[in-house]
This record gives sequence, structure tokens and C-alpha cells, in this order.
Amino acid sequence: MTKISDYFEEKFFSDEIKPGQETNYLKGVLVDADALVALAKINDSNHTKAVDLGNKLQKTGAAYCLSPFTVAEAVTVLSYKVSHQAAKKFLKQVRELDIPVFELPENYKELPDNWFFKQTKKGISYFDCYNMALLDRYEEQLAAIFSFDLIYKRNGFTLASDLKF
Repeated sequence: MTKISDYFEEKFFSDEIKPGQETNYLKGVLVDADALVALAKINDSNHTKAVDLGNKLQKTGAAYCLSPFTVAEAVTVLSYKVSHQAAKKFLKQVRELDIPVFELPENYKELPDNWFFKQTKKGISYFDCYNMALLDRYEEQLAAIFSFDLIYKRNGFTLASDLKF
């Protein structure tokens, strides 16, 4: 296990940007659970790619954010795939980072359901659909998602690995 704080600087959003609103802010990156797991788990198949991409994002000054479910999903995976002790250590580290959590406002609560209903393949996570809803709702603030899950690309969203550095 690596120390997750090695991959995140504390540069975050302060204000919500409304769709269509002009801004000089650097767009942010939504971080998916698979990226957190890949960064934390040294023997993960995506670990090296995650570290390299994380370093590139840091150099561009990317601001990170999470969904309300990302940390819980990553902790659960680490508990199963590494150990419960490693998952607890990860949880403590990621909470110390205080990465902002983007949550859908009440009037957008149907968006994840809509994204889920649009999917046709077996095994699509509702949590991924929530992320797609965030990317959709906060398109003015979020440039991409830091994930290795191609479901996002198949649904028209930009993966952080596809950003031009």
C-alpha cells in the first residue's frame, strides 16, 4: 500500500459554477474509486498508469473532487483485495486530505437513475452512473474523470488519460 496523500495536493473548488457561466477557473477532475484503489494498491494492474497520470494532473494544477460514494467504494475494494487494516489506513489518509465531495442537489436526484436506465450492458455500477450524473450536471467545472473504467468514455465523457497535457 502506498500513502494516498502522496498523489494529491490540496487544490480544490470553492464555488459552484452554473452551466453557461464564464469563469477563469481551471476545470477539475472527478476521481473514481478505481483510480484511488490503483494509486493505493502497489500490485494493482493500473498502479503505474495511475501514478503517472496523477503526476501529470498534479503538474497541470488539477483540482480534484469525489462523489459521496467514491471513498466508501474504494475502502470496500481495498478491504476485500488487500486487507481490512490497509483499508482503515487508506480511509484515515484520504479523510485527512479533505477532498471536496460533489453531491447532486435535490432537484437533480433523478440524473443517476436516468444514466442507469440508459445503460444496456450487464454489470454497470450505479455508483458509476452517479459519477456520470455529476459529470453531466457539473460539466462547467469538471474536465474529466480520473478512472480506468471505459464506461465513461462509452457514454461521452472524457477520461483524465485523454486530456492533452
